[in-house]
Amino acid sequence: MRRLLLSAFALCLLFLSASTFAEEWKMENGRLWSRDAQAITSSKDAAEKRDGRESLKIVHMGELDWALSEGKRIPVKPGDVFEISAWIKFGGKGSAALAAVTRRQGEDVVQWSYADKEVRGTMPWTLVKTVFIVPEGIETIEPRLMGDGPATLWVDDFTVARTGFRDIASPKDAKPIREENKFLKLDVQTAEGTFSVTDKRTGRVWSQQPTTKNFVVVPGPVDGKKTSFQLLNTETLVEYGVELSLDADKPELLVQLNGNGPMAGAVPFPAPFASKSGDRLIIPMNEGISYPVEEQDIEVRRLVAYGGHGICMAFWGQVEDATGAGMVAILETADDAAIEIIPNPDKLLQVNASWDPSMKEFRYPRLLRFAFFDKGGHVAVCKRYRQHAKETGLWVPFTEKVKKNPNIDKLLGAANIWCFGWDWIANRQDWTDMKIALVKEMQSLGMDRILWSGGGNAKELAELNTLPNVLTSRYDIYQDIMDPSRFGEVRYVHGDWTTDAWPQDINWAAADGTWRKGWEVETKDTTKPRIPCAVICDAKAVPYAQKRISKELETKPYTCRFIDTTVAAPWFECYHPDHPMTRSDSKKHKMELLKLIGDLGLVCGSETGHDASVPFCDYYEGMLSLGPYRVPESGRDMIRIWDEVPPQIEWFQVNPALRLPLWELVYHDCVVAQWYWGDYNNKLPKVWRKRDLFNALYGTPPMYMFTRKNWDENKEKFVESYKTAEPVSRATAYAEMVDHKILSTDRMVQQSIFSNGVTVTVNFGDQPFKLPDGSILNGLDWKMEKK
Repeated sequence: MRRLLLSAFALCLLFLSASTFAEEWKMENGRLWSRDAQAITSSKDAAEKRDGRESLKIVHMGELDWALSEGKRIPVKPGDVFEISAWIKFGGKGSAALAAVTRRQGEDVVQWSYADKEVRGTMPWTLVKTVFIVPEGIETIEPRLMGDGPATLWVDDFTVARTGFRDIASPKDAKPIREENKFLKLDVQTAEGTFSVTDKRTGRVWSQQPTTKNFVVVPGPVDGKKTSFQLLNTETLVEYGVELSLDADKPELLVQLNGNGPMAGAVPFPAPFASKSGDRLIIPMNEGISYPVEEQDIEVRRLVAYGGHGICMAFWGQVEDATGAGMVAILETADDAAIEIIPNPDKLLQVNASWDPSMKEFRYPRLLRFAFFDKGGHVAVCKRYRQHAKETGLWVPFTEKVKKNPNIDKLLGAANIWCFGWDWIANRQDWTDMKIALVKEMQSLGMDRILWSGGGNAKELAELNTLPNVLTSRYDIYQDIMDPSRFGEVRYVHGDWTTDAWPQDINWAAADGTWRKGWEVETKDTTKPRIPCAVICDAKAVPYAQKRISKELETKPYTCRFIDTTVAAPWFECYHPDHPMTRSDSKKHKMELLKLIGDLGLVCGSETGHDASVPFCDYYEGMLSLGPYRVPESGRDMIRIWDEVPPQIEWFQVNPALRLPLWELVYHDCVVAQWYWGDYNNKLPKVWRKRDLFNALYGTPPMYMFTRKNWDENKEKFVESYKTAEPVSRATAYAEMVDHKILSTDRMVQQSIFSNGVTVTVNFGDQPFKLPDGSILNGLDWKMEKK
């Protein structure tokens, strides 16, 4: 066995033992590198020994990446099997990984982190290993330890070994397979494990453009009744079975990935369809966005399908701007799925499906359905997914929900009001009278439908409930738990923390008892870092909610309740031995929590939004706001009004050329979408009008957050805003958005059509625009018509 051993290190140019990789390869000097050279230090640590030897201690204080490598390249040939291992002790917010840099010739890097095996959290001395096969085209590998983010770690016995060889040459007798139906032609290259789909209606060939060459076809069982083959992942040595099923009567293809046993990490499969100039990616990030494939600076690359800060519906689309032809990919098994948006060699964006482990295992078949269409663009994408939502029970309309709770009708078209800062008023006598007086004043000025989110005492709520079209709500949360022993250190103790759950009901992020960290709280000593809460295990949350809410309703007559984070946070796995939980289990328990709110007779809201909760939720705070493109600290610094508009707000958040009402095209008649409470209509006055116009076009109500002083100084602006943002939401509350059209070449003029005959046209531009009927729509204006 050829072998390379790294056992002892020194500072900067680290001294390594003179062990050899056979006789021709020697490791003499390890080099420690960091993108921020001032952020990393290393030293021999005689106090932290493993197996009696001093270890190398690495301290990285920066947020960027770093690496430890000898710098030499090991000559390899395709099929060589290698193992890289090291004993590692780890702690910190960052991560580290064993990996190999793979190169073709010289400096021609193929991957910087091939076969990476990552460690995170707090980990005692552990033998970490990664085993891989050298893929085709690779001539050298460079083993290394890499990482990013702040961390302290100790390393010993870094070992590289060639352990064998596996023939990965393509089968010489593999023959292409072709299947056809009325609409599509499927061509499978069984020697490569790739396929292409030809749409007979348009002539477009949807060919795969692999982002990695780490899958190879290997001999295995083949079902003669199906198009199937076996794949070997060269980064993990795990084999998978692939089944392709072309629908007999529809332009659809189902891809099934089968496997079992451990999963070392995410599996990207199948390879993405190649993008062409003029294509547009349709991504259900919150309300929805579209990326021209030529767009480069999108800021996000990976979006999970199992939580609201990823994709909130389990699909993505790719359409031709010129013709509207395209396809939609539906993640039929979405609980452990994600999408990756990555550029191809031509620097055009494309989307890869990515399958995450379930409790570190494969566990179940992963299903992805492609549906192709010859026209309709993003609307066709959404309507096919709406059909999927109906078939799977996700689609539950307001016409059904209101039968169970008539108060839901008060929600529809209601502006969400968060008001703070009552204590600025001198010589106040009765906050109750002030709050009620404010709501009455708003209604007298024409803001007649109100979701009052600010809570209140029993008297306040009782009087507010007597006002017409007012829904009374308050904030609540069943996720974060602060260690009660640290209450004295933090700036505030949240009244809604489920402190009784500490520590027995905490979610374990790992089997060693490492608890999952949640919201971080500022300390009284501002020189110290924030203190993280723990996350409650979703399997344990419902009884705490049942007890708290039931007791409160005995004295406070709320008609609504907002549950923070529940569908904004991912579905969390839990490794606690008393309440282990897969992501699917987590989703189930989260939905039980939201269902409880309705069972208690309350209208239910949650943060951001995800369509798994459509049957149980009535509104989402944050669906209209694109999570990655909000202002900094939007979840903390909610009250601050921004005078200047950050670039991500201008280009992504309020850019009609990119925004699309994907959520409304699927679920407008099921759940109300609102802006985020740190990204509301009046947050940035310079784009306030644009936000109102989005509300009008999408048929969604506004959200306002203000102090009482801010209201008194700007009440005319709030009233004007309401009269733009609210009317369509009420007029179309029970209606499906059946169409959405782009009327101008710059995409600034758009139109929405609803099933009840309401049509809304908005001009986001500065100049007047002549509509198809000959009428003129002024810049930053809108109109609503009903047939």
